Parts: sequence; structure tokens; C-alpha cells
Amino acid sequence: MKWYDIFSNFYDSSLEKLYAESRKRAVELLALEDGQTVLDVACGTGANFKHIQALNLDIHIYGTDFSEGMLRRGKDMIEKNNWKNITLFQADARELTPDFVSQKIKSEPCFDRIICVLGLSVIPDWEVVLDRMFDLLKDDGKIVIVDVFAEKRDFNTWLVEKIAKADLNREIWQTFEKRTTNFHHEYLPVKESKVGGKLFVASGMKK
Repeated sequence: MKWYDIFSNFYDSSLEKLYAESRKRAVELLALEDGQTVLDVACGTGANFKHIQALNLDIHIYGTDFSEGMLRRGKDMIEKNNWKNITLFQADARELTPDFVSQKIKSEPCFDRIICVLGLSVIPDWEVVLDRMFDLLKDDGKIVIVDVFAEKRDFNTWLVEKIAKADLNREIWQTFEKRTTNFHHEYLPVKESKVGGKLFVASGMKK
């Protein structure tokens, strides 16, 4: 993930205008309440944090990413905004077992909500990561995923995959649906040419 350490220097300036509304929609689907905990998997530079914080709720956010460069950017954002309710830790998402996370956050690793935006198309062994997310979720917890699927591949698909080191062939929501109740899926209003395929959001409660 050395590329993402470099990418972190211009990730927000080049992409966040494109994805901001989609992140807002994902946070809306989290349906957060006071007193809850949120795990942001592949949190990157912390682009989801401001949308969660805008809810003005008494919650704690845990953000994790494999890229130390991305996490440095996230830490800068947290310090700039003086946010006291966010904890960051570096990890390979495939290793997010309850024991591992407990050691990292010094707390019970059982979350009310988990969000993952543009992570499962990039991380190897994404189905393992999905398993890890369910293992960390409370029985009545909810997961929200935003990602891209290329129903029809073209040059833009190839380009995005090269830049993001992604695989846009993964039908993530289909596997996700089998593991959840109250499943919801919708396509987001972002041009396919901009992201290499159809940008979608999917949410569901743990069975």
C-alpha cells in the first residue's frame, strides 16, 4: 500500500468533491444514535468523519486503514478540528479479529455500526474482510458499504483500477445481502465515466 501513502497527498483534493454526497448518503443510512460506536474500515484520510460529526451526536468513531500516509492525513484533520471522540489505528483489514482490535483500541471490540467506503474493491480477500466486519458487529448492528461495480467495462474502468489499485468486478452487495436482514441497495448519482462503473451504497443489519 505504498501507493496509497503517496496517494494520500492529493486524494482529498482530487476526489472528495466527487464522493462527498455519496458519503453523506452512507452516513444517513447508518442511522446513528447517541451513545453508539462506529468503526470506519479503510477510513483513509478520514473523509467520512466530518459527515458523521455533523450529526452532533454523542458517539465514538474508530477509524482504521492499512496506509500510514492516509492515517497521517486523518490525524491532521482530527487535530485541526479538535475532535476528541475519534480513535485511529493502523491495520490490515484482513486481520481485524476481535482480539486484534481489542489490543489496538483497549476496549471491547463490538460496534453498533460499521462503514466502509471504497474499501472492499481495493482490499485483497474482500470476503475475508466482510467476515471480519460481521465478527466485530453487535447482533443488532448495521453495516453500510459504498463501492463501485463495473457492469460494463471500458477504458474508464481500466483507468480507475490502475489508479486506485482496485478490482471493479466484485459483486460485493450480493454476498453482503446474504448475510443481512433489512437489506438496502441503491445506485448513487455519480457518472460511471468518473468512477469506472456504477457507484452503489448497500446497507443491512446483522442476522
